[in-house]
Amino acid sequence: MTEIYSTRLAASLKLGIVQTSLDPAAAWVTGTKMSPGEEERAITEIRGFFAAFRQEKIPPDIIVLPELAVPSGFETQLRRMAGQMQSVVIAGFDYRDGGSPGEVHNEALLIVPKRWRDRAMGAKVTTRRIGKTYAAPEEDKKLRAIAHTFQRDPSVWLFDGGEIGTFGVMVCYDFLDLERIAMYRGKVQHLFILALNKDATSFRHVAEAVARMAFCNVIICNCGHFGGSLAVSPYRLSERRTIYQHAGPSLATAQIIELPVASLDLHQHGADPMKDGVKEFKSLPPGYIFSTVLIERLAGIV
Repeated sequence: MTEIYSTRLAASLKLGIVQTSLDPAAAWVTGTKMSPGEEERAITEIRGFFAAFRQEKIPPDIIVLPELAVPSGFETQLRRMAGQMQSVVIAGFDYRDGGSPGEVHNEALLIVPKRWRDRAMGAKVTTRRIGKTYAAPEEDKKLRAIAHTFQRDPSVWLFDGGEIGTFGVMVCYDFLDLERIAMYRGKVQHLFILALNKDATSFRHVAEAVARMAFCNVIICNCGHFGGSLAVSPYRLSERRTIYQHAGPSLATAQIIELPVASLDLHQHGADPMKDGVKEFKSLPPGYIFSTVLIERLAGIV
């Protein structure tokens, strides 16, 4: 089993996390597009962080940016920057108008450069739109107040990253969808959540729980105005489980981290990798490898 899985996957995934400081209260004052001032600030921060990442001898495999962090008019430039970095970029974009008046989409854009991890990927940069299924209650309320309707996208995406493993992408409130989490269970090494979330503490608790139940790396890239970006992995030792966490409001920051891939995949398939004589990961959750059909029973106690 070691030979089957460890040889096809890299030891780790190199991830760049960008936390922009976009102020939601200032960004969408009159409609569903960023104000010019916030748009200019967002672009300046993104360019600066990508310039810092370019100083790396080996670029990040993937770069993630928060929900609604990228102005819609910056897509062409971001595609070009992904190509220059030779990094896959997963970014939350500003609201996109739907097919009917008043409809808007909240989407992430996955950008695959022409060259990635030292090999050709295609003749041109390719993209995939990942729509949000459920608007957060406050988001839905604000959109309705300006006569707009949130357009749902019911898709659940699985991406084959080759050597860096399989991953899923969710946009903010969809992270609380139990059916979606169950669909990812046993199928991914990484879950990326692009967020604009005030309650970073609750999302941290959910991330820790999902890392155990879906048994994968969970990465939350949150808006820096609220803070709380983090990455957790289901390591056995508690001091290793939080790979990255950035707390504090109104902070723009970027960080490069490494996430386990091959050893995690080994454990997902029933092996028990060791590090310094200690088991690397927690035990797999019940039902992960095999499941028993559960029977619902109803009984009264009065």
